[in-house]
Amino acid sequence: MAITWANILEWETRPLDEIAQTLFEASQGLREAYEKGQDHLNALQSEGDAVTAMRATTISNLASLERALTNVNGALMAIEGARDGVGHILAQVNDILAEAATKQCEIDAGGSVQPMASAPKTDLILIDAFALATRVKEIIEYADQVDTDLYHALQDINNDRYTDGDGENNKVIGVPDLPQPNWSPSQVAAWWNSLPEDRKQLLMDHRPDDIRHLDGLPAYARDRANRFALDGYFDEKGEYHKGALADAEQAVKDAQKKYDAALKNVMPGAKSGYTNSQALAAKDELERALEKYQDLKVIKSRTEPIYRLTNGLAPAYLLDFNYDEKYHRTTAIVSAGNPDTATRVSTLVPGIGTNVRDSLGQYMEINDRLREQTKHAGINPNTVATISYLGYVAPRNDGANIVQAANIDYAKRGAPKVAQFEEGLRANAAANNHYFLNTLLTHSYGSTTGGKSATLTAPGTIDRLILTGSPGGAVDSIDEYSVPKEHIYVSAVPSGDSVEGLGAVIGYGKDPRKLEGITHLSGDATDSAKYAPYTNRLFSTANHMSYFHEGTRTSQDFANIVAGGNPTTDEEWAAIQAERGK
Repeated sequence: MAITWANILEWETRPLDEIAQTLFEASQGLREAYEKGQDHLNALQSEGDAVTAMRATTISNLASLERALTNVNGALMAIEGARDGVGHILAQVNDILAEAATKQCEIDAGGSVQPMASAPKTDLILIDAFALATRVKEIIEYADQVDTDLYHALQDINNDRYTDGDGENNKVIGVPDLPQPNWSPSQVAAWWNSLPEDRKQLLMDHRPDDIRHLDGLPAYARDRANRFALDGYFDEKGEYHKGALADAEQAVKDAQKKYDAALKNVMPGAKSGYTNSQALAAKDELERALEKYQDLKVIKSRTEPIYRLTNGLAPAYLLDFNYDEKYHRTTAIVSAGNPDTATRVSTLVPGIGTNVRDSLGQYMEINDRLREQTKHAGINPNTVATISYLGYVAPRNDGANIVQAANIDYAKRGAPKVAQFEEGLRANAAANNHYFLNTLLTHSYGSTTGGKSATLTAPGTIDRLILTGSPGGAVDSIDEYSVPKEHIYVSAVPSGDSVEGLGAVIGYGKDPRKLEGITHLSGDATDSAKYAPYTNRLFSTANHMSYFHEGTRTSQDFANIVAGGNPTTDEEWAAIQAERGK
């Protein structure tokens, strides 16, 4: 049966949640039964007809359990995928319905869009109706695909055609060795929880590159896998693999030799075949190798347990690092505190000019302070995890490439990554019956990237959204965010930050300061000694980072929101200042 708009309006995720939980419990029970049966089979060591018959019966029962386990896990993965699909569909539906009301259009049960009878008969209304109809059609097609995929998966299971194997490395009965590339974070989380502990340990310690980028894994697993990938590890066969840091160091040495050789042979009349252009290319290769090596050294030093401990800081979790070959940029995601156990989690998405070697330390320090400041909101900082998300390629800010900042494509490429990461946090928590308040804190171009991501996530993924120093939050209405309207905030300093609203005319979305219904934070960074009270420059970024300066009311507002409270009142701020002796 083809899916209709009316069908979609009746959809909800709760039944799928309940089915997923039932299947997970069944999977755990079947695995326990299989392991007990295996132990029983191993214990049948004596000889005789009765023992032989018992062994045959046990083997037959184990085969049945294996088949049942495979089918149950297959159904679990299919349901998890459908649940994520339905969540995304419902988010889009809510967005479309809100937009339709705003643009005086109505949608009938079949998905047709028409101007309301009371709407003025203008060409603009007709254009809006056509655009909405296109989006409705796309949603119906997507919903039909989700429904079809689930149907076929369940049919395969019913007909005993589902298989769990995905390669020669498969070692766990009834569970795929590795997630499929198109799996959602919820499917990844369910897969990980279905693995026995020894398999998890093997993947973390001996096959880290297979799992370290997976959204939906717990922080402890991603941290362990990424550290092995950075420092080096022994694989399943006992062969040693140099880590990314050692590889980068060797790449610098190789590039240096190549460049030195090129320099010796760029003189006129040289016979080696080198030209000036080749020497420049060798120089460029060396510079990139050095940048990558420096990036990885910063990641290593900033996340070292001894460094964090000696400086009185919360343990750091290395959730990801990667090198983008296309843009020659290192990316990294690091958490201060453990997201697996925290009751409050925030993710800070920075903007233009951000790079690992120059920026990771800065944003980790900001997040360490933010975490500590939650105590003024009545929260134990040890229950808070603050994540520095340098996991997308941000526009450069080096003069020659400043034009990149006007390119919305960086945000469009980065937003799905941020969205999937946030859904991964939530999926892992849901799989482990853990709840946390999730805040997405965005700054500068990061507010465009993060803002766009907040339109892509399923409802319930992000609880609170903060846009600060924002050129544009990627929307024209807060209805477009899959975030509760009452918990969408903007912070803007009174002067000296010309980035605010700058992108509104080039596709960054409406100036967040002018979004109807958004809650305004204090924007008061004047307490900072670094704050420039005024500027006579036409374009100034003097106060663009002032939001995060130590001891500002703005930063305390951020901490309050992360903690689950409200913006700082005058009385609360006066008390905090008095405590600091100001």
